[in-house]
Amino acid sequence: MEVITRYPGSFGEVLQGKVNNKDMLLSCPINIYTTVRLFECREPNKKSKCIKTDKFLYNLLRSWNYEEYYESLDLEIYSNIPSGKGMASSTADLCATYYALLKMFKKNFSEEELIKLCISIEPTDSIIFREMTLFDYKKGTYREKIGNYISYNILAFEGEKSINTIEFNNKKLPELSDATDLFTVLKEGLSEKNLEKLSYVSEESIKRNQNRLSYSWIKNIENIKKCTSGLGITGAHSGNALGIIYEDEEKLKAAVKFINKQSFYKVYAVKTLEKIEQV
Repeated sequence: MEVITRYPGSFGEVLQGKVNNKDMLLSCPINIYTTVRLFECREPNKKSKCIKTDKFLYNLLRSWNYEEYYESLDLEIYSNIPSGKGMASSTADLCATYYALLKMFKKNFSEEELIKLCISIEPTDSIIFREMTLFDYKKGTYREKIGNYISYNILAFEGEKSINTIEFNNKKLPELSDATDLFTVLKEGLSEKNLEKLSYVSEESIKRNQNRLSYSWIKNIENIKKCTSGLGITGAHSGNALGIIYEDEEKLKAAVKFINKQSFYKVYAVKTLEKIEQV
């Protein structure tokens, strides 16, 4: 047997902070993917290179009482998602592995099962959900779905350093700033299909939490946003990437040309997805 699945990453968080005194985040999937190949073989030797997914694989098989299959299954990961930048590369790996196992063993999807298994590995991005969802990313005890994902363009600026999400979240950090007011604005923006409100929330969210993860170059991004008519800044709260949100693709293309005159960033365009396709 062999199964191949893919799953998208995200670009940082639209919102991260304390909402009604709970540490929460909300993200949107983007058009960059990880692909998992799950297959049977006599001497599995590739899965050990993928520590998180290997542990996830074993835990899920054990929960299904299929432990005996672990010794004959191997997996490979092919990912276009930058690692350690705050783009949900690990969450995408785990989700792709989950759907591969569902296909292989003809099991039904369980949201509760996926949450429990992902959280047991590490803090988890909200793109595990099929809709835009505010999520308690550390404990998985609370989630609030607020509607369908929406499509918009992001000009991404990726920093050189990588961040280990598990180590970062285990550090003694300043508390997340309160974002209850931002969540209210985000819900309004989504119901109105108002990208300016989403962009405001995203920029305010990353700025409020600079005491936890400081971006020394955020002012540069803010200046580029103003020069290129961007709607707002979005960024990774545990990573090393900032982006500028554009509704109009022509403005994005003009921004890319503007940026090409500068050579001090790794820059590329991504687009959020309106839905996560069945894998």
